[in-house]
Amino acid sequence: MTRQQIESAVARGTPFSLLMADGREYRIPHPDYISLPPKAAHVIVYDDEGHFTVLPLLTMTGLQSTITDSGAQAK
Repeated sequence: MTRQQIESAVARGTPFSLLMADGREYRIPHPDYISLPPKAAHVIVYDDEGHFTVLPLLTMTGLQSTITDSGAQAK
């Protein structure tokens, strides 16, 4: 994954998930749930409880939309 791909997904404002090399998935329901520090090789993802996880870009394998064809959020 590149920083530009993630920035583009965040800019769209629609929910998505970050897919990781270890099989984990991190849901980003809103742009407030992710931070992209300037010139960093990682992103910071927040959960509903205020906890955060630092994710290296090199371990990300893809982005997945969490919106279904009907426009509803996938669970």
